[in-house]
Amino acid sequence: MITIEMLAADAALAGLSDEQKNAIALMSKNDEEVVIGNRFREVYNQLDATIAKETGIARNGDEKTYLYLERAAKQLAAKANSVDGLNTKINDLTKERDRLKDQIAKGGDEALRKQLEQSNKDLDGVRKQYDTLKADFDKAKTDHAAELLGIQVDNVLASAKAGIKFKAELPQAATEALMANALNNIKGMQPEFVDDGNGGKKLQFKGANGEVLRDPENHLEAYTAEALLKKELRAMGVLDEGRKQQGGGTSPRQQPNGGGGTAVDVSAARTQMEASEIIAKQLMQKGLINGSKQYQEEFNKAWTENNVQSLPMQ
Repeated sequence: MITIEMLAADAALAGLSDEQKNAIALMSKNDEEVVIGNRFREVYNQLDATIAKETGIARNGDEKTYLYLERAAKQLAAKANSVDGLNTKINDLTKERDRLKDQIAKGGDEALRKQLEQSNKDLDGVRKQYDTLKADFDKAKTDHAAELLGIQVDNVLASAKAGIKFKAELPQAATEALMANALNNIKGMQPEFVDDGNGGKKLQFKGANGEVLRDPENHLEAYTAEALLKKELRAMGVLDEGRKQQGGGTSPRQQPNGGGGTAVDVSAARTQMEASEIIAKQLMQKGLINGSKQYQEEFNKAWTENNVQSLPMQ
């Protein structure tokens, strides 16, 4: 997002009035809100479709997704209870059959034999119903969990794509195909969410041997989705790694260092607009809220420390 401070810091835009700067900053903010809002709608629509497919329970009109999920879960729980009820009925019928068998063995009459025959038929029927219902419920539960994991993984990978830059000479059709191929490769690396040690979850990936994939460029920490995606594309030779040095007498952007750095990397940016997008994305990934005082302070700090003003606007 473009801020008033960013506009004020650019010498090429010194002629803009305060009113013009405010208008540009507001347009940038509104555009970002539209992009984020559209992405959330896409995720919720996909979740609605998954719930309907895996549970067989339709959404009621414009029912909120969280209410829809709660209602579908309750109906699935009711199915589970019906399975338990059938199990109880099987036990009762089994006891009744055994009782009748015992009486016949002790010299029971024809009426008892007929009762036993009917009891056996009832027991077989209930068992078949139980087996069918339990198999359907177990499959729906497994499929639903897999679909939800897939949506969560897709969401993380969609965020990871935001900072990826392809070599400029590649046509769009080729980059889309290469990106799809890289994402499919990553999805095949046994993705799973694990405890991040801070009360949340993080996504990690495993190799063919079942071991967690670790990044040698990040102190052997588990690969993040973004790092793994860059690794895949780098191996294809299509990744734009960004400018290695500044030209025309401009001073190089300083990378954040260990002491007071922001840990925001904009080395892939070729323009101030791209740098702004990368900084915003990385700050939001850290949990900072766009528009908050802390967000703006960190944004300004990253902007200055990375010498973004030395880049062209577009």
